[in-house]
Amino acid sequence: MEAQLEQETSTPRPQSRHCFRCTRRRFRIALAVAILLLCAAVGYAVSLALKGQPVHYSEEVAVRMAQLAGAAYCSPSSLKAWSCGSKCLTSVSMPKVCIGATTQAFVAKFEGDGIISFEGTKSYMSMVQDLRIWKNLTDWHTGGKVHEGFLTEWESLRSCVMDALVTIGFPKGSGIRVTGHSLGGAVSVLAMVRRPHKDSVDARHISPAHRPHKLHSYKVDLDSGWHVREAYTFGMPRAGDAIFARRFDRKFFQRFFRVTHHMDPVPHVPPEDFGYQHLASEVFYDRNLGGGFRQCEEAEDEMCSAKYWDLPHDLFHIEDHKDYMDQQTGSEGCEGRAWRVK
Repeated sequence: MEAQLEQETSTPRPQSRHCFRCTRRRFRIALAVAILLLCAAVGYAVSLALKGQPVHYSEEVAVRMAQLAGAAYCSPSSLKAWSCGSKCLTSVSMPKVCIGATTQAFVAKFEGDGIISFEGTKSYMSMVQDLRIWKNLTDWHTGGKVHEGFLTEWESLRSCVMDALVTIGFPKGSGIRVTGHSLGGAVSVLAMVRRPHKDSVDARHISPAHRPHKLHSYKVDLDSGWHVREAYTFGMPRAGDAIFARRFDRKFFQRFFRVTHHMDPVPHVPPEDFGYQHLASEVFYDRNLGGGFRQCEEAEDEMCSAKYWDLPHDLFHIEDHKDYMDQQTGSEGCEGRAWRVK
């Protein structure tokens, strides 16, 4: 009787051990799956950090960028003293002025980043007429062609702009912003594209204070060293051909915004017939700032400024070129010492 009772009480034990082993095995499997999921999540987060989150178009940012694009037209003395009127935003400090072949640019500290603003031409009608007549396409080092005059202007500013960035505390590898109006927009586009350079930039050697918050694999832009966090241009002409445009669009998609206004004639030159093509990511205002805007991701989209393709008629609307984001994006509105006469 005792032997039978002992046998009955001992019967569940192997089953209990089996259940315990099953539970332990399931726990290990669940733990392994959790670790794999965690690794995948970490990998995804790292990839996002390296690639950088897209920068969505912001009217608030665009207004400030338009003001700074307009400030580039003011006299060097007023820019150095940062006393050019409402265009000289209080959030800007340490301005440095660079004089190019026919235009100028200023470099400064703006909301924790470096900012470069490129001046356009003051003779809008002359520029439009010149760009209608002359092709001036030259080979670009990564393929495609760009406007020779725009490239020459950037080359005349290049050394000063880069030295100024370092001087105000933004060495190579730092995050910066770029803006420009009219010809200055086209020059800024060429400045943003990386060119071959013997000096490479390793993110591990960049001070954490100067590392961009949103990265693209630490691959540098602005010619040969800086990371362009975002860029806004206003009323820029076409800067190059279709090959150049496509490569630029891939590199700066959702970091670059090409703003156009109503019947501004400048975005319609140089003509497409000469082999030029616009950059994508257009933000089109058919009226003033309060009238809303349309975003066109494709180049030469007739839902945006391309619907006003009749350039001779557009020439009667040159005032649309001087007014972006309800700001004076030319010499008008500049205060301080008068600018030199060209």
